[in-house]
Amino acid sequence: MLTMLARLAKVTVVVALAAAWGAISDERDDHVAWPLCASSALAQESEARGVFHGVGVVTAVDRAKGWLTLDHEAIAGFMGAMEMMYRVDPPQLAAGLRVGDRVAFDIDAARYAVVAIKLLPRVQ
Repeated sequence: MLTMLARLAKVTVVVALAAAWGAISDERDDHVAWPLCASSALAQESEARGVFHGVGVVTAVDRAKGWLTLDHEAIAGFMGAMEMMYRVDPPQLAAGLRVGDRVAFDIDAARYAVVAIKLLPRVQ
């Protein structure tokens, strides 16, 4: 019984240290650490509601599935700068867009969907 309690205490300490350190393993890749504590940017992203404006460059277009990949600047109040794939709703918004196009777009935060897009002049 005492050995079992000692093991339980060790496991509790390990879990507490992992939580304090802020990382856990992912089943898909046991050597990758994932943060437990959300940064303010992540917390902001998860709480964001409404439509936000962004600017970015098209890096991929999948018209058949209605998806657009954008390498965008930080979207104030929603998320940091990154390259990410978004659903386009309605899909016709992506018609005529090509890789390398610079765009201004509106994104519905609740659905992570681009709901408006405008082609911008290319930066020389």
